[in-house]
Amino acid sequence: MPQFLWPLAWWKRIGCGFQLLLISSLVIAACTAWWWIDSARTCEAQDEYNLRGICLMRIQERAEQGDSAAQWAYGHYLEAESKQAEAQFWQRKAMHGARTGLGLRDSMEAYCDRVPGFEARTVESTMLRVAENSPDAHLRLLQLYTYPGCGAFDLDKASAQIPRLTQCAYLAIARYLRTAEEKRYRVSPWVRVAIQSNMKRCDQELANPPPLGTTVREIMPVRQ
Repeated sequence: MPQFLWPLAWWKRIGCGFQLLLISSLVIAACTAWWWIDSARTCEAQDEYNLRGICLMRIQERAEQGDSAAQWAYGHYLEAESKQAEAQFWQRKAMHGARTGLGLRDSMEAYCDRVPGFEARTVESTMLRVAENSPDAHLRLLQLYTYPGCGAFDLDKASAQIPRLTQCAYLAIARYLRTAEEKRYRVSPWVRVAIQSNMKRCDQELANPPPLGTTVREIMPVRQ
């Protein structure tokens, strides 16, 4: 028998059952390889809640190495997977490990007094510690002090943050003013001056947007 016919003869001898098993195995292997390749290719498009494949492995590795942003991302992924205890472990670790404003996430105010380890006093003290060396964190403090679901809610403290803002904070200031109106809180003239100053900063940032990822920003960039 010619050598080029040997594979065909072997294929016939193994029988239909084994042929189907082999084909199925090859298809599964090809799909698995494609899934891993695609997970690496689409890393930039994956958000914290749908991490997969190589991207997930990279985030987990960075989280274990102490990267605060990766710890937040990994915690949010685990939360989406309904692994609450593990998620809270990484979220607490991320909060306590924060060293700059970017290490503070808006999740902290949402979790405040709702998730174990995120009690109002703990969240506030963490933000205050970071703000000492990272002034952009004053935006996070303003957001915290105007969040009604948290025990740190305090419009006096919120007012004190506005002159210290280092970035346009039109959303946080809008919430501050709405809340002040609802609570019949008197906004002092010096705070109104600080708000006007921040709106001028917004005009500047609209004309010359700052680099992304360098300081804490509002969830939506400033726009006309």
